[in-house]
Amino acid sequence: MNHSSINNDKVAAVVATACAGIAAGCLTFVSAVDVRSFLTHVKHEKIDLIKNHFPVWWPYGRDLMIPVLASGVMSNLLAFRLTKHVNFAYTATLIGCIGPYTGIILGEDIEALRNSNALEVEKCTRRFCKLHHLRLVAAAAGFGLSLFALAEM
Repeated sequence: MNHSSINNDKVAAVVATACAGIAAGCLTFVSAVDVRSFLTHVKHEKIDLIKNHFPVWWPYGRDLMIPVLASGVMSNLLAFRLTKHVNFAYTATLIGCIGPYTGIILGEDIEALRNSNALEVEKCTRRFCKLHHLRLVAAAAGFGLSLFALAEM
């Protein structure tokens, strides 16, 4: 390996780890702030607030997370290709599963919260909030794996 190859490997590993950290940070915010806020509104029967807020909130969250997740996957795949450290492949896989999980598992609740009547909002909000946390677990595990790989370099 020449000097530039070693630098490219390290740069790729740092960028991949940063992207994984950004994904974990975004989903931490959703779990720690948004989910708790939604559940508090349900608890205090502020269903109209959720009904009116979610259709505005969701598109912005989706529009942020698509590039965040894509950059996390692509940067970790590149880091794996350059470093051959399997943790970057695991991280890419974990982050890559978040989008499909959101669409398949949470998609029904997302659509219901964007378009539902007040009677459905409470049930859908609770289920959406409960199921959201697995996305954070996947992102945080990926971030931890990429940090470990980076530390070994």
